[in-house]
Amino acid sequence: MIGDKMYFSDLASTLQHISADEKAVFVSGLPGSGKTFAALQFCAEHKESLYFSFKNLDTAFALRVFCNAHTEIFGGCESWKDFFGCLKHYGNKKHPLVFFDNAGERNDKNDFYATLNNFLESDSKITVVLLGRPWEAPPIPCREVEIRFFSMPQLADVCSLPDETAATLYCLTGAIPALLSLYNNELSFEDNVRAFLCTDSPFYRLAASWMNKSFRTPESYNTLLFAMSNGYNRIGEIAKFSGFPKNKCDKYIKALIEHGLVIKAPGEHGHTKYLPANSYLTLWYKCLLTAVPNPDGSFGNDIFNQFMQVFNDELMADFYKDMCDYWLEKNLNSISTEYIDTKNSSYHNVKVGNVTFDFACEKKQAVYAYYDITPGGKLTQKLWNEIENSTTKKRPFYENEYVICTVNRVPDSFWTLSKRYDNVHIVSQKMLFATYKKEYNKIAHPRFVPSFV
Repeated sequence: MIGDKMYFSDLASTLQHISADEKAVFVSGLPGSGKTFAALQFCAEHKESLYFSFKNLDTAFALRVFCNAHTEIFGGCESWKDFFGCLKHYGNKKHPLVFFDNAGERNDKNDFYATLNNFLESDSKITVVLLGRPWEAPPIPCREVEIRFFSMPQLADVCSLPDETAATLYCLTGAIPALLSLYNNELSFEDNVRAFLCTDSPFYRLAASWMNKSFRTPESYNTLLFAMSNGYNRIGEIAKFSGFPKNKCDKYIKALIEHGLVIKAPGEHGHTKYLPANSYLTLWYKCLLTAVPNPDGSFGNDIFNQFMQVFNDELMADFYKDMCDYWLEKNLNSISTEYIDTKNSSYHNVKVGNVTFDFACEKKQAVYAYYDITPGGKLTQKLWNEIENSTTKKRPFYENEYVICTVNRVPDSFWTLSKRYDNVHIVSQKMLFATYKKEYNKIAHPRFVPSFV
């Protein structure tokens, strides 16, 4: 896994397939998406292409830096008009891509963009590629391409990973290319996590860097993300936790959404929930924001143990719960004798007797679904006895349908139940992944079917 960040998104393919007829392309991506790495890698493989970066530079100084980097092309240039004139002459011979990174970092580029616009309207044979954040769209006509991170099925497919490994990495890194590229297949998962939990690790630094680049004073925004990662997800809850007025929270949350740090999702009874944008941010804010490192930058076993507990019991469990919900959505109505809306929130997390079912619908025919979703957990005979006792007080066993989804090893006794009774359905981890990946595989690996079939 250690290696090129660009291989963990669709950016490499995007750059390779830019048409020679295109004048300008704006490639946007969140921090850690591998924009800079991909551009530098492309230039290393295509020597005629050029890379310039405005990072930490004002526009006037950037002009000098750019010209000094390639004096054989831009020698003697004193203005952006001179610069683009020389660039046009260069392009008549080479037909390159020319990258301008961090193009939206400062608001001092009026002259640069005005001259660039004139350049694009000329008969130049160069394609200009601007790299920036999604909220930094340049004021010129161009095709916009936003870098998309891999889904879990795509990560398993492209990187040839076992499904469980791909799911684990997806939840650990949020599928952010810069973090995926750090993972060392030669080490155990726990040893990789220990390497990540260090103040000089990109895993530790990325979230803080993201906030510092997005906001001049990130402290208040950190408070809101900390609240969200700890279960305060409605605007009233966030306001109460932070001590900020609701209107201030609303303003800050909109800014966090704009900068790709927060997403909103529908909650119960029509209330909106606000969540960290990915599992990496949830982990970071819940476990690392307030954690105190050792003098050497490492973190103690207490932090490591807390990190692993949150990762397994919350993030991995949440991911597997979504997989179970997806399986139920795709398969339940082939089991039930009447249509059931699996997205009806009143059917979720229902307590029947002594058992809380992840899904329970008691109509003419009752359906009960139980999810065993914590890695390392176990289905037991005691659990099955409780399920059976709780669901047969109102109606006989044979009038119920039972779905048991598990991400752990299925005990032989549960397989025996499913063979003995037609109304007991055991869904293993392998079956969950197969359903979860089906739509992706249908698109990524279409099967040829002869027309005469």
